[in-house]
Order: sequence, then C-alpha cells, then structure tokens
Amino acid sequence: QSIIVEKCQARKQVVAVTGDGVNDSPALKKADIGVAMGIVGSDVAKETADVILLDDNFSSIVAGVEEGRIIFDNLKKSIAYTLTHAVPEIIPFVASVLLGLPSAISSVLILPIDLGTELAPAISLAYEPGESDVMLRPPRDVHKDHLVTKNLLVYSYCIVGIIEMLASILT
Repeated sequence: QSIIVEKCQARKQVVAVTGDGVNDSPALKKADIGVAMGIVGSDVAKETADVILLDDNFSSIVAGVEEGRIIFDNLKKSIAYTLTHAVPEIIPFVASVLLGLPSAISSVLILPIDLGTELAPAISLAYEPGESDVMLRPPRDVHKDHLVTKNLLVYSYCIVGIIEMLASILT
C-alpha cells in the first residue's frame, strides 16, 4: 500500500487510504488523509489515521467529502460578499483623502454599518445548502483552487464592488 501511495503522490494526486490493521498504518501515515475503521480498527491504525470512521461505513466518507465541498463553496460565497462590500466604503474614503473632498462618512460610523448590515448576511451564506451538482464536479486542484483566488478578487472588487458603489452613489 505504501508504494501505491508514493507513486500516486509522485503524480501530484491527493491520496486517501483506508485501513483497520497494524499493517495498514505506514500507508495511513504516508497518505494525504488516512481513514481508520473505528469499530474493527486496531488502536495503532486509529492513532495513525487522520480520520476515524465511527460507524465503519464507507458511505460516511462520501458524506464527509460532500459536506467539505459545501463548506468550501459557502466560504467562498461569504468571502466574496464581504470583499464586495469593502469597495463602496473604501473608495469614498480614498477619494476624500486624495482629492481633499469632505468625508462622506467617518471611519467610526463604518464599523456599526458593517456589523449591522454585513455580518448576518455573510454568516447566512455559510449555512446555505449545497449546490445540486456538488458531487458531480471533479475534485478541486489543491495547488490552484484556493479560497481566495485572483478571479474572486477581480469579481468582488472590480465588477460587483464597482457596480454596488455606483448604485449607492447614483441613488
């Protein structure tokens, strides 16, 4: 098993190994994530593993992967929402400093506005149910797909943030 893990990792693949015995523990340790059986698994396998299946049911792994993907997606949505709302607050402040314009709102007043209007929606995005295709998508590339990417920053700051700022200025 250890040789298989090494060969897969050499190909830049993320490797998960399941095991229940003492002989499985080297592969459990080498893998990116080791999964031990909680009921029939040996103590050595449980100590070596990253995750212990309490019910020894492989479908629990699938449910865990699905939940992890939903959490990742929801965190991205919450981060995008939070970053988007920074633009309409920062641009008027920067404009007042650079252009010598009077400040539209003080920094002290921005804090209660953020806490009162942005906190609840950002938290609610974290509890949104998963997309219907969450398990149909291929696994994400752990080297490229991060929570905050260049595309997310461009979308949040340059597209939606500017639209939101213009909408608030023009209304």
